[in-house]
Amino acid sequence: METFFKKRGPFDINLLLKKTHYSEKIKIKKTLVKNISTLENAKQGDITFLENKKYINDLILTQASFCLIKENFLNDVSLKNTVLVKSQNPLLDFISIAKYFYPDADNDICDFKLNQKYKSYKNKFNSLIDKSVKIGKNFSIGINSTLKKNVIIGNNVKIGSNCVISNSIIEDNVIINDGSIIGKIGYGFKVINNKLNFIPHIGCVKIQKNAYIGSCCTIDRGSFSNTVIGERTMLDNQVHIAHNVKIGSSCFIAGQVGIAGSSIIGNNCMIGGQSGVSGHLKIGDNVSIGGNSGVLKNIPSNKKVMGYPAVEIKKFIKKNLA
Repeated sequence: METFFKKRGPFDINLLLKKTHYSEKIKIKKTLVKNISTLENAKQGDITFLENKKYINDLILTQASFCLIKENFLNDVSLKNTVLVKSQNPLLDFISIAKYFYPDADNDICDFKLNQKYKSYKNKFNSLIDKSVKIGKNFSIGINSTLKKNVIIGNNVKIGSNCVISNSIIEDNVIINDGSIIGKIGYGFKVINNKLNFIPHIGCVKIQKNAYIGSCCTIDRGSFSNTVIGERTMLDNQVHIAHNVKIGSSCFIAGQVGIAGSSIIGNNCMIGGQSGVSGHLKIGDNVSIGGNSGVLKNIPSNKKVMGYPAVEIKKFIKKNLA
């Protein structure tokens, strides 16, 4: 996972556990924890968490050195290289540890310094580009747009007017139309010890080659992984892509679609206008979702669905013609 946020550490595991509110306060042999990570992406030296039993297979395969886990899941796994730490609320404890590693990743405070190399865009279009931004060849930008901190742009990229982009990697030949907001913090917060806390969003947005982003779209950066828009994928106007969503290549997503956090969309999918996809779902390849549908469960590859809740198209037609 790419991150633009400065990481602190490493830290002794016992120090990190003292920062939590719900974990068992056990004494562990002094070990330095290098980073936080998801189960799937963790490396040796990382700490992760398991909140939902649907990810138990990811725990079995994880390379993490430590995992915060609910006590009732302990009997489901036996791991040699991962120390399991009991917690009444693994996610909230993980958030507390994440804030310790990445103290600046739970907000969108604008620390802006004008990039003198691109000062001409300010003079001509009133568009502002931060000192940290890197831009490839044949770049164009409209009026009143702002490229904030931590943006990398490839070749032949076109950005419209009134856009705000931060914490993003935009590859070659991408078009972003007027009014789109990309790379902001996602809609994630929890109450920890009677205090409202935003979840750190240490990930970024990756828009791959030849993608198209319509007007007034919002694409949130990832929390503990990246948000990804695949190659040649086309978003219509007013589409919202939440944090950690991953969309494959050559997908077509019509206007006013919303895809909730951590859902994965396969390749060659089509989603009709005003449809919604719930969070933490997996949509296979070559899936078509009719307009005004509500997707509440996983959809395997090569299916056509419609309705609320979305069902196979034949069932939908039969039900509505009855």
